[in-house]
Amino acid sequence: MTLKLKDKNTMLNSEKMVASIEKQDLHHADKYLKKALNEDPAEVLVELAEYLESIGFLPQAQEIYEKVRFDFPEVNVNLAQIAAEDGNIEEAFLYLDAIPEESEDYLSALIVKADLYQMEGLTDVARDKLLEASQLSDDSLIIFGLAEMEFELGNFEQAIQYYAKLDNRDLLATTGVSTYERIGKSYASLGKFEAAREFLEKAIEIEYNDTIAFELATLLYDQEEYQKANFYFKQIETMSSDFEGYEYNYALSLHAEHRTEEALRMTQQGISKNAFDVQLLLLASQLSYELHDTQSAESYLKQALPLAEDNDEIVLRLSALYLEEERFDDLVALADYEVDSVLARWNIARAYQALDDEEEAFQIYQDLSKDLADNPEFLQDYAYILREFGYRDQARVTAEKYLALVPDDVNMQTFLEDY
Repeated sequence: MTLKLKDKNTMLNSEKMVASIEKQDLHHADKYLKKALNEDPAEVLVELAEYLESIGFLPQAQEIYEKVRFDFPEVNVNLAQIAAEDGNIEEAFLYLDAIPEESEDYLSALIVKADLYQMEGLTDVARDKLLEASQLSDDSLIIFGLAEMEFELGNFEQAIQYYAKLDNRDLLATTGVSTYERIGKSYASLGKFEAAREFLEKAIEIEYNDTIAFELATLLYDQEEYQKANFYFKQIETMSSDFEGYEYNYALSLHAEHRTEEALRMTQQGISKNAFDVQLLLLASQLSYELHDTQSAESYLKQALPLAEDNDEIVLRLSALYLEEERFDDLVALADYEVDSVLARWNIARAYQALDDEEEAFQIYQDLSKDLADNPEFLQDYAYILREFGYRDQARVTAEKYLALVPDDVNMQTFLEDY
């Protein structure tokens, strides 16, 4: 790359430095930089600094900008950007503050300030700077910046107004961002799903994008339009199967159409890419169970058990499976997980009863009596075990609570009559 210098009559030190860089002779490049700082005209140094900055020689560019900044105050913007690149945010603001409002470079300073405030997480302040900049210029990138900030702040109505001012194709070519997608997501966040769908469909018609396809498919799934959702999920599977995490939602949508075997295949595809995805493992277990493959259902739950942050749901499902299959020893073993789920603990109590360990079962029933006081099936079981342990008055009260919920149960009426 050749530096385009303004003075071509003599070989300046700046030119020699560029030539040395192109030859990867950094020793001589540094030598010529020192001479250029002392001998070359200031306007040539500015041009050299811009070139060095463009190729990533930031310390060298910074040194030149510092040399010429009082004659060329616009380079304070460059110095601010370099300082920000080095993480020196306060120093960057000092450079930008050196540019007065009457300067033609004030607009650039405002835009860089907005970027810095955004980096610092001060989105409201960043927006104010861009609003000020929008009073000085109608540049589309300023409008785009405002739109993005309003979107980030959750001001979706305002974001839509800004995005609508932009040309979708031009912005897509410049930034890779589709205004139609942003407007669609904004409408979705506002609960205006028909409008959201319209804009997302327009976005994907112009250019296929797996993220947009996923957003549209998920939106359609949420609206219970499963067939259309599956069309876009299928697009992702066909055109960008490496897209992360789409399998779970796709499986849910297939399942909603009663395509259980296909849904299971999709969860298995996701698990093959990420064997530690707990929600995929749980869904695979559920679908396997629905397909009467209890062995696989159990296997997926066991895979998920050590991975989950909260294993209550997994233990509950295992307990229900073991209870159904009368695997009482396996069910009792689940007590080792210090289960919080009251339903899982109730299943464990039932297993103790089946194994004739009435004392352990009764202790659990007593522990659960408040949590399950409105569960008729629990009250029914609890009444019988209370009677068995001689708590006749408490058994009668429990039976009465049960009959208040299930008044036509003849067996429980007989149970009371025995008192």
